[in-house]
Amino acid sequence: MRLRISAWGIQNPIPVAILFVALTLTGLIAYANLPIKHYPNISFPAVSVTVTQNGAAPSEMESQITRPVENAVAGLTNVKHISSSVVLGSSTTTIEFELGSDLQKAVDDVRSAVDRTRAILPNGIDPPTVQRIEIDSAPILTYALSSPNMSVAELSWFIDDTVARALQAQRGVAQISRVGGVDREVNVVIDPDRMAALGVTAPQVNDALRSFNTDVSGGRATIGGGEQTLRVLGQAANVAQIRDITIPVAGRFVKLTDVAEVGDGSGEQRQFARLDAAPTVGFQVNKTKVSSDVTVETEVQKAIKTLQAENPKVKFTEIVSTVKSTRDSYEETVRVLLEGMGLAALVVLVFLRNGRAVIIPAVAVVVSLLGSLAVMYALHFSLDSLSLMALTVATGFVVDDAQVWGRPVGVAVAADGALLFSDDGSGTLWRVAPVKGR
Repeated sequence: MRLRISAWGIQNPIPVAILFVALTLTGLIAYANLPIKHYPNISFPAVSVTVTQNGAAPSEMESQITRPVENAVAGLTNVKHISSSVVLGSSTTTIEFELGSDLQKAVDDVRSAVDRTRAILPNGIDPPTVQRIEIDSAPILTYALSSPNMSVAELSWFIDDTVARALQAQRGVAQISRVGGVDREVNVVIDPDRMAALGVTAPQVNDALRSFNTDVSGGRATIGGGEQTLRVLGQAANVAQIRDITIPVAGRFVKLTDVAEVGDGSGEQRQFARLDAAPTVGFQVNKTKVSSDVTVETEVQKAIKTLQAENPKVKFTEIVSTVKSTRDSYEETVRVLLEGMGLAALVVLVFLRNGRAVIIPAVAVVVSLLGSLAVMYALHFSLDSLSLMALTVATGFVVDDAQVWGRPVGVAVAADGALLFSDDGSGTLWRVAPVKGR
């Protein structure tokens, strides 16, 4: 039995109408929930290997680390290109695989190859970092903080402890990374003269600090017929507890403050940030891969307004926002799409001078567009520069296919399956015979 979709649709208009109403409603829901992004969800099969060694010269990094790593990954399957970047104390090797390669398998293969090379790498290196390269992992927002009542160290701790926690709780936020500033540290400055007078050595001070500031397992205990695990909590809660540490020396104990100055300070500054020629501390916001750029920006701005109200002496200044260009591109594309639909209807009206001939392509374009959005949402696509451009181009094809010539007012199906069209009274009858084999 041959299936004639057009004939069945003409003979059964109610199911067809219900189908298109369902597509329209589904498309409206999808349009409200589709993520708006600058780039589509694309994963290029590329993996990076980063190895660091404090103080190592670039020439040493290149000969002792970079070359062995390159030799180890060169024999992997589907490797297309290998490139390396070597600077003081750091070596980064990027391995690009052929398109279509399994990215997770590529990461595992690279990690295994690097692990096999550890035996010939220098002993003083940090553990190698193997990670996939994400094309959309760049930060979308950058803010700077300033306060007349807070130092750089205090601003740094405010970002690490307060801002990062508040923003990472928002939907779609993947990471908050600080720009500039210093890390908070408890500084213990020993006095060699007092140490010599009391017979205390530097290793003894180090051992006392290490043994005191430790949380370890305490085994198991049976209490009330049940078994519970025990932990020995020795980590200091504040600087005052560190000052009270005692050091065993030849049958007696020496207080840490007798041989050293203990204070809450900051570590060595390795990076800096400036705003209007004044020192400042900033932070960058990274989103998750599938999240909408616009939604993440909105959620972050709401959280920052709350933080600003709770901390009026701290000023948040937006430095960079890639979301603005994404939003402008999206709004401009939507405007062009609407203008194209309107101009197509106007051209049809001018040349055909028939209201029915205008309504048919207009309705077809809207329903087709909303149906496409529903399919995009089901396939986890996004409203980005490529998908919006494709929808704009496809609008013209829908107008051409939906165009009906001759102002038809009557449609019938002949006994042999042919479609019969008649116009508005001129007596002309068109017959479209079925094609054999279809």
